Amino acid sequence: MSPIKQPPRLARYPFLSLGATGLVYKIDEEIVLKIPRETGSDAFLREIKMFDLFEKFEPCPMIVQSFLRVPEGNFLAFLSGGTLDQRLRANQVRVGHSYHGRVETVTKQEPIELVEQCSMELSYATAWLEDLGYVHGDIRPPNLLLDGNNRLKLIDFDCAAKIGSPSDGSAPPWARILGVEAGEDAGSFGLYGARTEQFAIGSVMYLLTRGYEPYENEDPDLNIVDLFRRMEFPPLGNEPLDKIIDRCWKGHFECLKDLAEETRTLSGDRHPRFMLPFSEQSCLQRQRKCQTLINQGLLEWDV
Repeated sequence: MSPIKQPPRLARYPFLSLGATGLVYKIDEEIVLKIPRETGSDAFLREIKMFDLFEKFEPCPMIVQSFLRVPEGNFLAFLSGGTLDQRLRANQVRVGHSYHGRVETVTKQEPIELVEQCSMELSYATAWLEDLGYVHGDIRPPNLLLDGNNRLKLIDFDCAAKIGSPSDGSAPPWARILGVEAGEDAGSFGLYGARTEQFAIGSVMYLLTRGYEPYENEDPDLNIVDLFRRMEFPPLGNEPLDKIIDRCWKGHFECLKDLAEETRTLSGDRHPRFMLPFSEQSCLQRQRKCQTLINQGLLEWDV
């Protein structure tokens, strides 16, 4: 595989991560820059268009803030807490393969207050998207970031899709191939909507409450795709979180707003209004800083 190229001036900034569609660099303690893996990437440009759409509405504090976007890069808020995937994997002891092996032990469980808070924040983020007529389409731990105060932010919108469009699905446990209960849609992922998003949210909540994904503590040869198709899920308890997980997996919430309101009843955090987005003034300051970097040739290939 040939090395991924970057504009020369980016070499002075710390490299943070490489994703399916882009590379992320830390500009300072407030800003990161995401650039496409390939010039003119359709997926990268789709994400740019989603952030353009977001700016037309009251901002959602549970969605990462974009300060400035050009076809060559997207300047986003730096979130110092890392991804939910990184956080939870750091507490896992696995057998065999260090990344995909069976989880043998979880050395530390997240506080229940944080689990409840993250569940609410994720649900509110998806409900906000639902109001715009869209789904995220790729809800999973690597796409959930935490800020310095452990507030959850939804990131990566290159897979966002209109509600009612055919679902591309995802690997289990973040998506489910429909079974016989779906009639003509059996064997497919169905259509994007509240059902597809809440299924992924239920699996995230399960991960938060247990420290491992559904069936990740079982025989790695289990056919999870078939288990989910038959709606054979891991056992759950009677706790409020488990009851919500069960309803998510079974698609009982008619809309994501209903799920968000249900998670708001959890004791961890009843006041999403306290989670404020960046002020207009602070956004403008960061936007000017980003524009200055562009004007100075940060994204240019000829130095």
